[in-house]
Amino acid sequence: MAYNLPEQAHVVIIGGGIIGVSTLYHLAKRGVSAVLIERRKVASGTTWHAAGIVGQLRDSTAQTELGKYTARLFRELEEETGQATGYKPNGTINLAIGDVRHEQLLRGHDHAARMGIESFLLSRSELQEKWPWIETDDVKSAFFVPSNGQVNPLDVTVAMVKGAKAQGAKLFEGTKVNQLVVRGSRIVGVETDKGMIATDKVLLAGGMWSHLFAKAHGVTVPLHATEHFYIVTEPVDGLPKDQPILNIAEERTYWKEDTGKLLIGSFEKLGKPYGADGIPEDFEFDELPFDMEHVEPNLEKMFERMPPLGEMGIQTFFNGPESFTPDGRPYLGPTSEIKGLFVATGMNSNGILNSGGVGLTMAEWLIDGAPSRGMGPMLARRAHPFQRNTKYNHDRSAESVGFHYGVSWAGRQIQSARGVRRVPLHDRLKAAGATFAERIGWEIPMYYDPEQNGWNEEPNLWWKDWSPHVEAECLAARDAAVLIEQSMYAKIQVQGPDAVRALNRVCGAEMDVATGTSVYTQFLNSRGGIEADVTITRTAAECFMVITGHPGQIRDQAWIRDHADPEWRFEIFDATSAYGLISIHGPKSREILSAISGDDLSNEAFPFGSAQEIDIGYARGWAIRRSFLGELGYELMMPTEFTICVYEALMDAGEPLGLRHMGMFAMNACRLEKGFRHFGHDIGEDDTPFETGLGFAVALDKADNFLGKAKLAEQKKADPATQYRTVSCIAEGVGAKDGPYLIHNEPIWKDGGIVGHVTSGDWGFRLHAMVGLASLHREGGVSKAWIDEGGFEVQIAGKMYPLKVQLTPFYDPKGAIMRG
Repeated sequence: MAYNLPEQAHVVIIGGGIIGVSTLYHLAKRGVSAVLIERRKVASGTTWHAAGIVGQLRDSTAQTELGKYTARLFRELEEETGQATGYKPNGTINLAIGDVRHEQLLRGHDHAARMGIESFLLSRSELQEKWPWIETDDVKSAFFVPSNGQVNPLDVTVAMVKGAKAQGAKLFEGTKVNQLVVRGSRIVGVETDKGMIATDKVLLAGGMWSHLFAKAHGVTVPLHATEHFYIVTEPVDGLPKDQPILNIAEERTYWKEDTGKLLIGSFEKLGKPYGADGIPEDFEFDELPFDMEHVEPNLEKMFERMPPLGEMGIQTFFNGPESFTPDGRPYLGPTSEIKGLFVATGMNSNGILNSGGVGLTMAEWLIDGAPSRGMGPMLARRAHPFQRNTKYNHDRSAESVGFHYGVSWAGRQIQSARGVRRVPLHDRLKAAGATFAERIGWEIPMYYDPEQNGWNEEPNLWWKDWSPHVEAECLAARDAAVLIEQSMYAKIQVQGPDAVRALNRVCGAEMDVATGTSVYTQFLNSRGGIEADVTITRTAAECFMVITGHPGQIRDQAWIRDHADPEWRFEIFDATSAYGLISIHGPKSREILSAISGDDLSNEAFPFGSAQEIDIGYARGWAIRRSFLGELGYELMMPTEFTICVYEALMDAGEPLGLRHMGMFAMNACRLEKGFRHFGHDIGEDDTPFETGLGFAVALDKADNFLGKAKLAEQKKADPATQYRTVSCIAEGVGAKDGPYLIHNEPIWKDGGIVGHVTSGDWGFRLHAMVGLASLHREGGVSKAWIDEGGFEVQIAGKMYPLKVQLTPFYDPKGAIMRG
């Protein structure tokens, strides 16, 4: 084959798996003739041996729409290109054996209706009719989505290549990318073993090769290859070509028809990492040795579930590598380290079903500068620098395999690679009974148990073992005081003569405020959508401290840099590790803080929303009048080395007054009662402040132009809040112990139609009610009068419950407690 590499290209894609090829195809469809470089043959890494299962239902509307698009694309590719894809809409059936999975399937059926995806709950006889070979006596429910299907991975990849080339795209196999060419932290080219290509945009879609390649360039792409096992039977008499795919998550197996045979695979609770020293240079369509001992428990489940399997004969015992990420989600979008470098990798065995939507999204990112829908949970910039550590990724990847079919619930714990990041008070909190969970390496106190019984990891969607402890913490916040260690929250210092201009560009609120003022605001995008939910304190004339959630530590810094004028004089310092952050809340919090500070903390001298540098014990630190609980409260920020000293002073003064520790579970319950939005659940990139009740934080009249200003001005003029509106809600007729619980995505009905869904929910201990936040929509407008009419119901696991809905929070609706 002749190698006539172009000297330059609009976009260079590294990696010829299904994700890279899909992006090439979608770029070509938009008129961008990109170049794809593949070290060996297209689809020769993971794509070729994928099971090819295509599902559509996702957690969010945006992701579900991409899943639906992928299924539609696979149907249309053959007609467009003349190349068969092997796509068959056989449907998928998910089984539930236990009570928790049964409730999750019922909730999934509710969610599918909201997403416009037809689904059915099958009776046992209907299940037996579709899968007559399996044992069904212990099956509690079967959830059938007929529009899901399967595809031949090699065929669909070839079809996309054919379609891309027809539109002018170029693909070079047998070409190795040696390195990226970077100048001034910006991509300028790609060096291959066949020559150099100049470009200012590169997409790394290298699958299991991506981590080490990125690491060599100082870029964080956390993933690691693991071995994936499946078997293929001899031909099965009477097996229909349209046999529905079967998923049995509790047994960690999937079953599908494969050219007249059955392909049965598994995702073990603990997988087997592969390629700790890197993937072999000559890897191409390779298989790995089948480890019978490792997969024996899963094989036993298969044979128990389908006794006739023992008579059918096994034609193939297959083992091939796939890449898994630390949190089980892909990495998509621009990197934070190198401008112009994008990634789309770490598909966690979902590459085929993600491929169409991911290719479409990456093409939008590369051409338009942003995707047309929010990708928050999958953003590449959620990665933190420590995750460049290869041993961390190796050790976590074994457990990540188990995420694939594990039960997702509030108490699911990570066992591997623990203790990576610890707050300054870790040992003190542990001694006080903190029960920790892992979040991006941080050990985070979720609740406090004086007896230190640890986690009960038996999945439960209702009243939990820790609920009594959470209740005590919530009531202490109402009646006395609580202390929360929040040092894991990101602290981003923005300073310099143009710091205020840089922040005003991304923030909806006015940032040119007096020193000692704390501002609640959102980072916005060009659509007016919310990219971050933050508080910003002006600590000096040219210095601001941005406090954001720990997942936003890298992402939020990059957002400021991305949208600043290159001529502006300012710098960003990641101060997360430099400062401790302790918050204290409750009616006695002022008394406790006053006991260790000589400063005037009266409401007149220190009103809500202000910030002051004060004495705290023997230390000096910033105190900020804020509270995510809806109580009187203070956030205390001090240099890290003083954190323990401040903590001890607070506890000495506070314990006689009833001060106790609070974990994240209780904080979440309190913020739900108060109607405070949580970024990633209640608000996100596709939501504007006016649509979510946060319009008060937007200053349309500020002098500095800001992202999304024109869109938001247009929305306010048209009163868009009457179309989409975030509200507080209480599910009536359900109790703390007899449930069921509001969690997420429960459909809301009125007048016989779905008018919204719950965005987050839990039991509210101060209100003694099942509380939540919800997003309502109505073509004619979500007016206050329409809300006040009532008549709302929420659908939870197939049953309807009356739902009380209002615009104001149910706990202290006027904010008198917090501001008092």
